[in-house]
Amino acid sequence: MRNGNGLIFNSISRDNNMNVVRYYLSFCVLISHASVLTGIAYPALQSVNVVVGCFFTLSGFLMFPSFDRHPSMRGYLSRRVRKIMPSYIFIVVVAAVSLVAVSTLSVTEYFCDSGFYKYLMANLAFLNFLQPDLPGVFQGPDFVTDAVNGSLWTMKGEWLCYLSVPLVYRLVVRLGRDRGRMLLWGIVGSLICLRMLLLSFASDEHSVYAMLARQFGTVFVFFYVGALINSYWNEFRRYKWWILAVCLLLVAFCGDSLVYHTVLQPFVAGSLVVWVSLVGSWGARLSRGDDLSYDIYLFHFPVIQSAVWLGLPERMGAVWLLLTIAVVTVCLALFSWNVVGRRFQVR
Repeated sequence: MRNGNGLIFNSISRDNNMNVVRYYLSFCVLISHASVLTGIAYPALQSVNVVVGCFFTLSGFLMFPSFDRHPSMRGYLSRRVRKIMPSYIFIVVVAAVSLVAVSTLSVTEYFCDSGFYKYLMANLAFLNFLQPDLPGVFQGPDFVTDAVNGSLWTMKGEWLCYLSVPLVYRLVVRLGRDRGRMLLWGIVGSLICLRMLLLSFASDEHSVYAMLARQFGTVFVFFYVGALINSYWNEFRRYKWWILAVCLLLVAFCGDSLVYHTVLQPFVAGSLVVWVSLVGSWGARLSRGDDLSYDIYLFHFPVIQSAVWLGLPERMGAVWLLLTIAVVTVCLALFSWNVVGRRFQVR
């Protein structure tokens, strides 16, 4: 977008590596959840919170120039709904119906249980925490949690981020480039302070304050770091090697410090994921094709839970188990995208 102070938000070429990076991030989440849910200590490629944050950084980087190109609220929301909702509704409904096969209840008891309908209503409304489980499903000592799909918690944060874009965009454009950037800095700084305040009240990681801190600290902060990087994209490209060097040094020498995890991590991880995604075009061929990473993210958790229900962690070696989970998840993602998601995309 141009105004009297010059370029504010910047569009990017399609010759980038973003799809490859998204695939990497989605498999990082899959491996991490496989470790937790199966009890097998797979090597963690990245922290789940950081990986989710990186997804949101890329989203924040892209959403503002996207709204800039099509500044109609109706068109913007329509594109977001078409992109996000079909596969999301599909996984919620399919899981609710098909998991009757693994429930300890009879078919009649399962579909007459109020928990079935509460699950559908809560999850379709993005209030997953109100009813994360289905009646008689994934229960017993073999399961770390009875949650059907522990990955869906990010969706409410994603929609809140999307809904904030038109308001923040208009404020930034009205203020102009320099003061608009200051506003973005202020949003990020305020969110970091809010996250620290919420964590100070949290008694443990399962408290409501910790949950709110994850939403504001992981979702909103990283999202607006992405928007901030986009507003400095010309400077970012000019000093890209310096930025890479500084980020790597901070990870190497400050990565275990409290200041890094509470303040610096969103900037460092966000800068690194943007750098790898957009510097060079080594992954351009894959990035021009369909992106299944979202569907992989949606499907992997119930696939892992189903593997535990089948007793596969005891029957298969660690490598073969992970490979089986990955292959089944990718097959379901392909089906979801081609049968459901693709049909709703804007031509």
